[in-house]
Amino acid sequence: MNTHEKILTTAAFLFQKNGYHATGLNEIIKESATPKGSLYYHFPNGKEELVAATIKLMGDKIQHQIEEELAKNSDPVQAIKEFILDLARNFYEKDQENCFSISLLALETVSISESLRKTCIEVYDLWTDTYYQKLISSGFSSEKATELSLILQLMIEGAITISLIRNDTTMLVAVAEKIPILLQK
Repeated sequence: MNTHEKILTTAAFLFQKNGYHATGLNEIIKESATPKGSLYYHFPNGKEELVAATIKLMGDKIQHQIEEELAKNSDPVQAIKEFILDLARNFYEKDQENCFSISLLALETVSISESLRKTCIEVYDLWTDTYYQKLISSGFSSEKATELSLILQLMIEGAITISLIRNDTTMLVAVAEKIPILLQK
């Protein structure tokens, strides 16, 4: 892993674990075991630039996870339901280095930075488009796929947020169980 990746991965983990405000640049430098100059070399505009890159990194990782899970089953109902149940199964690994969510980081940063708000929108739109593509490839009309992909995104992100707050997977499982009803043709 090169220095840039090491800083980003460490920052992503710390932002996920501690939040934006509770994570300082010195902590990221210490935990990544990189020189201070390296952080400012790769992120000359400081913490906001680092957070934006972190949101994009987490967004890409989650995007690949969504795509892989949805590709496992041609039936969109089963594919999406299994994806959500997989989130529930892996929920308690949230403190692990490769388990990310941008929900709480997004909520913490959107009111302090227009550029971070736009970065979060880009990531959420990317995920919503993945659900849209799955629904289109399964025979849903464009209009219906647009509506349903947005509802899926809202349900999943809401369930993740409430699951994090409650520290249980009840909401994720409840959403997964409603997918057959939501995706009736």
